[in-house]
Amino acid sequence: MTENTLLPLNQVAEQMGSTELNVLMHIKRKKLKAEEHDGKWFVDQESLNNFLSSPDRSETVVTCKTHCCNSGCGSCS
Repeated sequence: MTENTLLPLNQVAEQMGSTELNVLMHIKRKKLKAEEHDGKWFVDQESLNNFLSSPDRSETVVTCKTHCCNSGCGSCS
């Protein structure tokens, strides 16, 4: 990955229509490629594009246990 292809979590969450916590869950589950720099996570743009265009995306958009789809509901902590 190169520096110019990395996006901060807030931009990724916005593009996914999700939350930063949900993006981190996708990173943990290796659905998105990311790098950590100085304690902050950045997602590879190509990885995000592949994820967003994936035909099975609807099955993986929300990765919390309750599949609540509410931003910041707290059930995922």
